[in-house]
Amino acid sequence: MIASEDEVTPHGGDRRHSLILAAFHTIARRGFEGLRVREVAAQVGINSATLHHYFPTKEELIQAVAAYAIQRLAFTTHAPEGTPRDLLRAHLTLLHQQMQHEPALFVVLTEIRLRAQRTSAIQHFVQERQANWHEQLVAILEAGVQQGQWPPDLAVEDVASAIITFIEGASLGAVSHPRRVEQAFSQLVRWLAIE
Repeated sequence: MIASEDEVTPHGGDRRHSLILAAFHTIARRGFEGLRVREVAAQVGINSATLHHYFPTKEELIQAVAAYAIQRLAFTTHAPEGTPRDLLRAHLTLLHQQMQHEPALFVVLTEIRLRAQRTSAIQHFVQERQANWHEQLVAILEAGVQQGQWPPDLAVEDVASAIITFIEGASLGAVSHPRRVEQAFSQLVRWLAIE
């Protein structure tokens, strides 16, 4: 099941989470260049001084948005039991469905990856998450090789890197070229023999 995008709750609820959501939606609409702390605070119905109680710096708010965005994809790596092919198919299917149902998430993730090139704290966070994702893919592929589902000479590290690069690239076209992304996912599934 696809996780649905939360709405900003300006009054009541968890104010910290509401600030993260407001910043998330602002980044999705206007990128990091359009992110203004004062406007995020206003969306939640507080002043910027109160926002700084929750996030002392803009970078800390951005880090919280990055954690939230990446957490939104965590469910795609926890597929039900099955063969390695089943697990990889489920992971790619869930990612593709998430791109279709929540394109704003992938806009924000792209913005985060771009920001990571300029901000060391975000860079470390993104690299750590990518390393975890890579390890999960390698484990699935190695198990598949051991079970004879893929050839014994499959370069699992390279294939895992190719999958990640593919997903990151596909996320760029999720909004502007959804049909091409769908075609690319279909081709990837055929290449990996997980249909």
